[in-house]
Parts: sequence; C-alpha cells; structure tokens
Amino acid sequence: MTGSNSNFGLSDATAREALRERCLSLVRRWQPLARSGWDHQAARLLGEEIDQIAQTSEGLGLSVVNESALELAAYLCSFIDDKLVPNENALDCLAGMVNTLGSALSELSGSTTADVHALHGSEIENDVVLDPAITSVESTLATADAPPAPTWLPRAVCMLGETVRNAPGLAAALRERDYQVNDFFDIDALLSFLSVARPGALLLDARSLSQLGRIRARLDEGDRDLRRAQPALLVFSPHGDLADRLLAMRAGAAGVYNMPVDSLRVIATLDELLVHATQTPWRVLLAEVDIVSASERARWLAERGMTVRIAANGQAALAALPDFRPDALVIDHELSDIRGLELVQLVRDQAEHAALPIVLMSDHGDVGQRFDAIAAGSDEVLLKPVKARHLGHALTSRLNRSRRLRELIGSTGGRDPVTGLFSRGVLLDKLAIAAGDRSAALMCIALDRSQALRESIGISGLAALDTHVGQLLRSQLDSSDLAAHYQDFHYFVLVHRSSRSEVTVLAEEIRAQLSRQGWLYNGKDLPLTASIGLGLLGGEQTSVDSIVTHAEAAQIAAAHMGGNRVLWYEAREAALLPSDPLLAVRAVMGRPLKAEQATFDFLPIVPLGGKLSGQFDLRFRVLSTQNPGSSVSYDELVPAARETNQLAEIDRMLLTQTLEMRGEQLKRGRQLRIFVPQSVASLLSADLCWWLDRELKAHHLSGTGLTLCLPCSPLIDAGERGRERVAELRKLGVRVCLSDFGRDWAAVHALKQLHADFVRLDPLLVQELGSVRSVADTVLALVRKAHASGAAVIAPEADNLNRAHLLLRLGVDYAVGPAFSQPLRQPDFDFSQPLW
Repeated sequence: MTGSNSNFGLSDATAREALRERCLSLVRRWQPLARSGWDHQAARLLGEEIDQIAQTSEGLGLSVVNESALELAAYLCSFIDDKLVPNENALDCLAGMVNTLGSALSELSGSTTADVHALHGSEIENDVVLDPAITSVESTLATADAPPAPTWLPRAVCMLGETVRNAPGLAAALRERDYQVNDFFDIDALLSFLSVARPGALLLDARSLSQLGRIRARLDEGDRDLRRAQPALLVFSPHGDLADRLLAMRAGAAGVYNMPVDSLRVIATLDELLVHATQTPWRVLLAEVDIVSASERARWLAERGMTVRIAANGQAALAALPDFRPDALVIDHELSDIRGLELVQLVRDQAEHAALPIVLMSDHGDVGQRFDAIAAGSDEVLLKPVKARHLGHALTSRLNRSRRLRELIGSTGGRDPVTGLFSRGVLLDKLAIAAGDRSAALMCIALDRSQALRESIGISGLAALDTHVGQLLRSQLDSSDLAAHYQDFHYFVLVHRSSRSEVTVLAEEIRAQLSRQGWLYNGKDLPLTASIGLGLLGGEQTSVDSIVTHAEAAQIAAAHMGGNRVLWYEAREAALLPSDPLLAVRAVMGRPLKAEQATFDFLPIVPLGGKLSGQFDLRFRVLSTQNPGSSVSYDELVPAARETNQLAEIDRMLLTQTLEMRGEQLKRGRQLRIFVPQSVASLLSADLCWWLDRELKAHHLSGTGLTLCLPCSPLIDAGERGRERVAELRKLGVRVCLSDFGRDWAAVHALKQLHADFVRLDPLLVQELGSVRSVADTVLALVRKAHASGAAVIAPEADNLNRAHLLLRLGVDYAVGPAFSQPLRQPDFDFSQPLW
C-alpha cells in the first residue's frame, strides 16, 4: 500500500476495485435470501462468498473487515453444516451482521452504503441502496439479450493449477480414454470457459481451492437443469498435506490424490463418476416419506449415473414397479402407510421381483431388526444417517452381484447353454469332490496344430469351434460325465467308468469322431485331430493339481509322439519324463526369432487390498521347434538371448506387441495396464526413452497403461544410470515394477532411491507362506517397507484362495496366479466377480 485513510490505511486503486467487486458479489448473494426466505443452497453460496471476502481482506491487511467476515462465516456455518433453519431472532442477527460487513465494504470501495434490515417478509428493492454505477450495470445486463445456455460436455475435463497440469502422463492418459482435456493457467480463463460450457469434471490443485467459490458461482448461473449437472471435483495435493485433504473433503471432492499420482487411478475414478455419459444407467426406485431427504439421495445416485424415481409411500412404490421396472429398490423403514419390512415382503412375494436387490434404510441399530430385515428378503441394511458413498457403494455392489447371478442362472448351473460345456471353475470343484475315487478319470483333450488352426479361423471362430466340440462330446458322454472348456483348443472331461479299459475305449471313440467328422467353418472343411491324455483320480495322496498335471503330461507326451493318439499317464514311463527345453531354445535362438515361435498370454492382476482393476501380467514364452509343446519363459531365456545378442530385440518386440494390443483394446473402450518384463540392459540403452516416446505417439497412446518389470539386483548394480532411466520413464507416464522383491535385501534398503511404483514378491516367499512360520513375518516386513516407500505390493503364483486370503491379511495389494485365472490368450477377465 502506498497511502492510508482514517479507517484501514487503504488508498490503492487496485485494492479498492477488489473490495468493490466483493461488495457487489455480497449483495447478489444476499438477494435470494432476502426475497424468498431461508434456503440452504443460497445460504451455502453466501457462505462461500463471505470466505472470499475474508481471504481478500486478509491479503490487504484489513483486520477489522477480516474479523467481521470470519465472525459472520462462523455464525452462518452453524446453520448450514447442521441443516438448521434459523428462527426470527437469528434471522435478524444474521441480517445485522451482513449489514455491518456490507457497510464496511461500501465505505472502503467508495460505494453508497448497503443497508439490510431483515431477511424475511421484505423486498430487496426497499432495503438495499446500491451504487449508481452498480445499478446501471445491472440494468444493462437485464435489458441485454440473454446469453446462450452453456453446453453440457460430460466427457470434458478442466485442469487448473501447476500440480495438475504438470502431472506426468495424466493429460495424455485422459486423452487416450477419449476425454476432452482443457488446461488453464489462471482462474479467469477457467471462468470464461465455464460461461459457455459445463465440463464433466474439475481437476484442481489444492492451492486452487481458494477459488472454488468463484467457480461454483459461475456454475450456478444458467438454467435449473445445468445447475443440477455439477461437475465432479478431484483435488491434487503437491505434498500430501493433511490440511489439503481436509479442505478437499470440506469442498465435497470425489477424490484426493497425492503427487506423484497414478493416472490409471484418476481415470478409474472418472469412469465411475461419469459412467452415465457412456452407459445405460441403472434404474432405482426410492421409497421414502421425507421428500427433502429423498430428493437429496436421488441427486447422489443421479451423480453416479443412475435413474431414480421417488415414491412417497408403500402403495406408490408397489404401483411404480410394473411400469418403471427398477433394477434396485431402496426403502425407508418408516413409511406413512406401511412398515419397510412389510413392503420388502410384499415385493419378494412377486415372482418377477424375487432377485431384485433391495436396500433398507433404518433409524435403529438393533441387531435383531437387522436379522428380521434380512429374513424378510432385504439384501442390505443401512443405518441412518446414510452417507452418499455408502448408499452408492451398497447399490453398485448389489446391482453387480444381481447381474452376475442372472448370468449364472441363465447358464444353468455354470453350463454354457450354447456349447454345453461347463466352466473351468465347476470342473475344478467336481475334481476336488471326486479326488481319490478309483472309478473316475480325467481326460485332457488338446487339438493338434492349434497355431495353424487359429490362423485359419481367427479369434471370432473360437466360439464356433467350442460349440462343435461341445456337441460332439455330448453325443459320446453319459449324463454323469462332465465336459468343460479349459482354455483355447483345450478341453477337460471328468468320466466315471467301472474299469480303465472302458475309459480307454471312450477316449479312442472321441478321438476317432473328431478326426472322422471334420469341421465346416465359413465354407472351409477343416480337419481336426486331438492328442488325449488320461489320468486316474485314485491314489492315496491325490490333489486337484496333481490330477490335472498328470492328465496334461500324458497329453503332451501324446503330442510329442505325433499327435492324434490316446495316452495314459504312467509314473515310471520314460516317454513322460520332461526334457530340458532350454537346450532346444538355445538352438532356436541361434537364428533370428520368428513370430510363430513365441506366445503371448495374459494373467489378471487381481486386487486384494488394492483399488485398481484392469491390470494384466504379460507372459512371454518361446516355443521349441524340436519338441512340440515345450517352451521356456522370459526369465529362463534371458541368458540364451544375451549370448546370441537378441535380448534387446526381444524386449522391443514385447513392447511393440503390448502397444498394439492396448490400441486394439482401447478401440473397444477398455483401459488396461500391462506389466511387461524387461531387462536392465535394455533399460540402460541410450535410445529406449526416445524410441518409446515415438511409439506411444505413433499409436496415440499414453504411457500410463504400461509398466516395466525390472529385476531388482541388476537395477541396483546399474546405480545412478538406472535411476536416471527410471526418472525419464516416469516423465512419459510409464510405471516401474521391481521383480523378485525380497530375494536381494539390498533392494529393500534401496527402495526409496529406485522410485518404484510396484514391487513383486519373490515367488519362493509366496510358495512357503503358510508352511514356514517365519515367512509370514518376513512378508509383513517387506509389505510395510514397500508401503512406506509408496509402492504397491504384488504377490505372484497365488495357487489357491486360502493363500490369497493370507496375503490379504498381511497387507498385500494385488495377487496373480492360478487361484484366479489360467493364462489367457486375450486380456479378458471379469474383475468385478467376488473373490471368496
């Protein structure tokens, strides 16, 4: 300030203009309350404007105005936060405090004093005398043509603040997901955009929350429909301060993220919040007598993309069921004409609504009443006051579960009605029950020349092939037998016969029928032959894993002998002894690697304690041309590839394959993250980041869907060069995962310097978990160390659900292994299905 006056030491023209603007805004925010009486929404907007006045006066050093504003804000919040309606004395007190603040602002800004005497029963024209300049501005605005209504853009995202705009890979990941990204350097540019458009989401730096009052004031302009369509708010904190999180929660943010941020988490949140922009909404019938509370809950659900109809009583709810056809029903326990439990029973008595998800809201926390509600047919009981996220999550989980149940009921007990084949899960359950039965056998059927067959029919022909094989098996099997689809070109059959010779005759008949009938597809007659392996279920120490392994071993041996034959598993038969596949692979890699010599499979990375879905582990294997069916994994072929100078070529091939696959999946609307194995030698190559940036731009992809899996020990040995390469990758949005975490304890201590996003536990630790007591303590220490460094923990080779549950108790975030899925030819897995 360059001068002073008798009151507050203010003479600067810029400060005077700022106070004048605040005075005008205060009057405008006061008008709805003065004209229409008390309204919570108008009071909340007034409170935000008072917060702006307090901040402006504090910045100008006006302590008296600041104290008046803070006192008024505190008094007003006592009604807003608790949703109370002030009485006549409180209204007079509130009007006097607003009058005092308005008078101080008018005096400082050089405007005529604004005088507000009472809130209720008076008109603003009789109570407020405005500056002539202000009056002329408002009259001009009133006589001017109304501006066009802002356009609703549900896929638009506005980013304000340096922290958000500079987040590595965030903008690229949003554009990849077909979001329209608009980044702004200052608040004025954002406000100009909001005057003509309404975005689906606002991404703000925590430091920009001070401007939220101005943003919401602009959003409240326009017609009533647009005022309902408020954008979702996501806040980004540069340092993860608790104060930032508290301010964001107070502002009603749907998510708060600390830097560095995982772009996939942001996209997952936006997809959930803006699902109504791309998907058909769920239909929810809400039966509640309190229309105010019902309207508020309807708004919560509408923000999640659901269509809501409100019924004021039980009769209205029953009448709305036939024509509205809801996907879920939310019932208040205390209705005007009927109790909530009775309404639940009436709905359940109707056969067409037997599987309708029902959520009951109750004022009583009595356990007995909860049991009564569940016995009556309620799926969930929520205790009032019900929060928005609790209601939304309860409905979403119940709706998804209802959808899965309908799919299961439609598939007649896990059996595909088209192919007649059971699911792999049903087969494994039956195997566990029949283990040890000497009259039972498992048959593993694998079609020969599967690679050539795949090239002939493509992915679209797999369903038709399964139908053909399923019909053939049904014609040969008894009603007590069970045929299941295992994976592409592989089928399992559980048979019960009185002797081993009868099982052999059945297998030979199936083999002969496959080769004799052939298969006509798209006008082509495709010959089919199969290698069939047989294994008995009898024995003293028989498990599901050993049964499946024996049948697969016999099938592989039959394929090695030329295919189109049946072979029993014999423990002491030399033909079934595994050969060393690495020797054959060394011979293969002595020449340039061909595409038909490699396979790419995907394993889902299932969330245990983590939040992200849609992540897959890429499993790369090289096939042996000398021993069909034999292959080695990426980790096993690295030494041979390094000797033949093909390691860099293989690593680039993996990345290229991953980018092409992600591009195809993105066209289908699926946002995936793929974990790709890479060597540290390729990481240290000078042109990796340049090449990867070029390929990402060529495929129109962001780096957020790519995670490089690097071995711990070589990365530590790389020292500063390795850390520099990791930092460059993070600038592209690419994530880093450390493999075999826990094998080398030097990596545990150096974890913070490596800046890894994920760590993958050593498989030996996971295998010994549950059998060696000290291993659990070791895993717990590793998990805590990783979480302290900001890295999520992945457990590999989770072979059963009991081990997965133990990993969850130890704090592991994600797990991958046969407990959840076998390797998939395509990254297609339902992450919403229940784990337990």
